[in-house]
Amino acid sequence: MREIRKNIYTILVVGFVVFSLTPTFYELYHAKEVQPERKFELVHNFYTDYNFYLSRIRQGLEKNRTVTEKYTSEPHEGSLIQIFYLWLGRVGASVRVPWERPGDVYHVARVVMALLVLALIGKFCQKAFPQRWALIAFLLAVTASTWPKWQNWPVGSPITLISGWRFGGYMSWFSVMDSLQRITFIPHVLAGQALIVFLVMALSDREILAKPGNWIFLGILALLLGLVFPPGLLLVGVACGYLILLELREVGSKKWWKESVLPRLSVGVISAPSLLYLALMVTIYPWKRLVEFDVLNPVAFKLSEYLLAMGPVLPLGLAGLVLALRKKSVALRPAVAWALAFLTLFIGFHFVPQQHPLRYSEVLPHVPLAILTAYLFYTLAGWRGYSNWSNWSNWTNWVKLVPITIILLGLGVMYSSYLWQRDFVDHKLHSSWPLVPSGSYVMYPLKNFIDGMTFLRGNTPRTSVVLSRETTGNYLPVYAGNTAYFGHANTVKYEEKKWLVQGFFAGQMNAEQALQWLKEAGIAYIFFGPQEQEAGSTARLEKLYPFLSAVYENPQVVIFKVP
Repeated sequence: MREIRKNIYTILVVGFVVFSLTPTFYELYHAKEVQPERKFELVHNFYTDYNFYLSRIRQGLEKNRTVTEKYTSEPHEGSLIQIFYLWLGRVGASVRVPWERPGDVYHVARVVMALLVLALIGKFCQKAFPQRWALIAFLLAVTASTWPKWQNWPVGSPITLISGWRFGGYMSWFSVMDSLQRITFIPHVLAGQALIVFLVMALSDREILAKPGNWIFLGILALLLGLVFPPGLLLVGVACGYLILLELREVGSKKWWKESVLPRLSVGVISAPSLLYLALMVTIYPWKRLVEFDVLNPVAFKLSEYLLAMGPVLPLGLAGLVLALRKKSVALRPAVAWALAFLTLFIGFHFVPQQHPLRYSEVLPHVPLAILTAYLFYTLAGWRGYSNWSNWSNWTNWVKLVPITIILLGLGVMYSSYLWQRDFVDHKLHSSWPLVPSGSYVMYPLKNFIDGMTFLRGNTPRTSVVLSRETTGNYLPVYAGNTAYFGHANTVKYEEKKWLVQGFFAGQMNAEQALQWLKEAGIAYIFFGPQEQEAGSTARLEKLYPFLSAVYENPQVVIFKVP
């Protein structure tokens, strides 16, 4: 029993990570049930973004030094944007991960980063509270979830294959709001979150800041945070601003500058080049498209629904925030600064179209809010001076029932999330239409579809530009290693290319116009599969464009070479 108590955080961290991976284990266990014409792949989150990240890992496996955009055909220089995935690929290459298995690197990174984030959250909570209340704060932070909706799904429901009662919630379409999914979320977000927790802890510690050598180390970490997850660096910077203000009354003006302002300012100066680099790079294509897409396609959401999606820790955490400010709690100062920074950025970026405010839902706002929620009840529990945990007739233990109830409710929501995700996997396993997914559909790819890309991988230069429709183009850089003319929202001139590609496959160009356009676009090969055939009036593209010659063919795919 003593060993369990001693290692309780390790047990909980590993347990929650395994719990978050249960849908993945379920999918792997049932992989043999996939439709016979389809190839199993362990897609995480959504196939468009999953393939996007894998394309960067692929470049790392090829030992590239910088990232190039494989989803657009315009010539360009490499950059450090999204270089985290290229670094992952370089690590994969060092341990000899096969070129065709970038997904292995991605999923291992999810697990490693998830363990790191939860371990750091545990340390953060232990710095704020005595042992038992630290544990309550940690459990509140990990299980923090939406206000639940109690729902019953009957047998035969088109949405779920598992009947019975379960919890639903608000903004369930936004993965980062799901308390189970966010534990093992996207690797670069998890890496950024780990850096956020560590930097907020370190930059709140006066003993650490008293040594100038630490400023350089923390500045380098902050620089990496700016490259890996820029919103995280903004959050840390704003949090430091609040820490400086909160310490203003604590020390004299000379000490305040030397002990509070100068160390954090030094860290900011060292890390600033990452944001300056990003600001410069997003002014040129193809990297400008990262900002352009958010401006052209803002994610619509209702603030009232978002507040409900944040769950009980939002109102209770805000109450704890006010209480911590009034009591001038030093131990809670990092959580206070973090929560205030989140609120500032979330509200502020409603007025800055280049960065959507929902991006700041990825900076772990539930962690400081959960700690402040625990602080609220910690303070209430101490009002009458009781501290005996074994006597449930006293005020202290009744107060503790409230956060414990919230934790149990959060665990129920997490289990329901597992059931929803299991339904999602079951639908993928048993679905056979459409042949190639588009929009919100997520399906396993056809074997013939992948076979065509395998041909491209072994028989064409990696620099070749391949024309296809969007879903095919999304897979090309991952399975073939080629550049896709059109395949992701980050494609330069996405909206224009979408109609050009549609028109080409629909036969809206004559042969002369088509050849001229293909030459001008630098397209070397054309992938003509099920999705491309849906746009045309004929099953054979060479009937529309006689200059094309087939270099590969299977029952569902023809690959043409452009002369």
